[in-house]
Amino acid sequence: MATSSRDLAVLTQEVAAALAAIPGDARGPDREGRDDLRLLADELAYRRFLLDLRPRYVFDPLAALETVSSAIHELLKRTDAPPEERCRLLEAAAQRARRIPVLLEQAGTLLISAPEPHLDVALQRLPALIALVRDELPRRAEELQVDVSPARDAGEVAAEGLEAYGALLDELREEPGGEWRLGAEDHGITLRSALGTSMDAWQIDARARAWRDEIRAEMAEMSASTWSRRFPGEPVPADPTERIRRTLEAVADQAVEPDELVPEARRAVDEARAFACSAGLTDVPPAERLTVTEVPGYLLGLAVAFITQAPPLDPESGCTYYLSPVPSHWDADQARHFLREYNPAQLRSLAIHEGYPGHFVQLEHASQHERLARRLLARPAFAEGWAVYIEREALAAGFAEGDSSRVSADDYRITQRKLELRLATNASLDIGLHTGDLGDDQALDLLIDGAFQEHTEARGKLIRAKVTSGQLSSYFVGGAELADLRRDVEGREGPAFDLRRFHQRVLSHGTPTVGMIADALADDAPVHRPFQASA
Repeated sequence: MATSSRDLAVLTQEVAAALAAIPGDARGPDREGRDDLRLLADELAYRRFLLDLRPRYVFDPLAALETVSSAIHELLKRTDAPPEERCRLLEAAAQRARRIPVLLEQAGTLLISAPEPHLDVALQRLPALIALVRDELPRRAEELQVDVSPARDAGEVAAEGLEAYGALLDELREEPGGEWRLGAEDHGITLRSALGTSMDAWQIDARARAWRDEIRAEMAEMSASTWSRRFPGEPVPADPTERIRRTLEAVADQAVEPDELVPEARRAVDEARAFACSAGLTDVPPAERLTVTEVPGYLLGLAVAFITQAPPLDPESGCTYYLSPVPSHWDADQARHFLREYNPAQLRSLAIHEGYPGHFVQLEHASQHERLARRLLARPAFAEGWAVYIEREALAAGFAEGDSSRVSADDYRITQRKLELRLATNASLDIGLHTGDLGDDQALDLLIDGAFQEHTEARGKLIRAKVTSGQLSSYFVGGAELADLRRDVEGREGPAFDLRRFHQRVLSHGTPTVGMIADALADDAPVHRPFQASA
């Protein structure tokens, strides 16, 4: 560890020297090189933070399991590759599996404590991870009609290592848990270096609180205007909170059955793609570059829905949109709350956010960037901010109106405003937990009473906020920064402002900070359109 820390320190000095040689007002290629170096400097700062100040392998059992799951999963997920390529990937996965016990043994010697929420998620994921190596590796060999023995033997070796690591985690349950709160100073490092925002926690929380008040007022008006259609003959409640809650309950009543959740999500993605192509907000990548599937068990426990980008050195492999199924161990009440939260209108919101014209469109543009640094280095504030910003634009452009969706426009509008309320609440939750002393009961009240989330969703969000410090602020932060940028550019360009061109200009720079995109737009940087032919 000491050697790695010294290496990072040396590299940090070299990057700083290279940055100092580039003028602060650089333009064109010099500006792009400067911004690449700034991204690298932030990445190095965060890695040094994780190594020297808050080493994950010392305090977080998920660190080792994430290394294991990504090492195997990334090789096995290419189910569409030619048979000979899949055989090669399977052999590589088996070789990696044999090394898992050594990695976990070393990780176990470093792990000195485990915060309770991190430990709970790690133990939840272990059975599925064991099944991945013990069952899936030989199954893939059988499917490919090759000798099963190497894959089966490697899987057994890996499973034994995982079981031993699980026994260690069970022992840690008997000891005092580590501190999961980051603290104001370390949270600030996360905001700057990992998320890529210039806003501090106080600014984020102040803007989030103001936005929550504005959105709740909008939702109260929406609920009143649609009340007679939803509840014929009932008087409109004077209490705005009751109006909003009853309206959202009516939307949630349309929840699908458990086995229909993922198929309904796929239908929602199809609708979002058709709308994105017709609305013309951006160039749209080919449909075959996006796969929609269930979250594998070894990745469960945090986000219900998320998307993965193509690897930087394999940009043509596309993205995968993962959606959690209803966990099999849940009782009927938990499953009901989950499905009510992820009702058809919410699945449309996710399809826009994760798919078209949200994350998928932005990540695919970033994957095609000619500069490798822009494919390797990304900042969540812009990535999440784009998905939040463009969902607002999709709403303004009329998604769910007419026959563009099986969900009514009224249901989608109130659901999208609920999303806005949720992302602002999530930012306050993240800040309250990690920079203050927000307790579990207060946090759940904030989510359930303040943001109208179902109980199951709220409890899952609380765990996620504790485990992924900073991440839940990225949605609100990025959306706010992109809204500021849009307002500035539109004000500067006046009648000449073109919305589609603005979006293509924003998508032309990978996944940097919003500030870097603002500099690029001010420099009139070239517009890259890798998917112009499919627009």
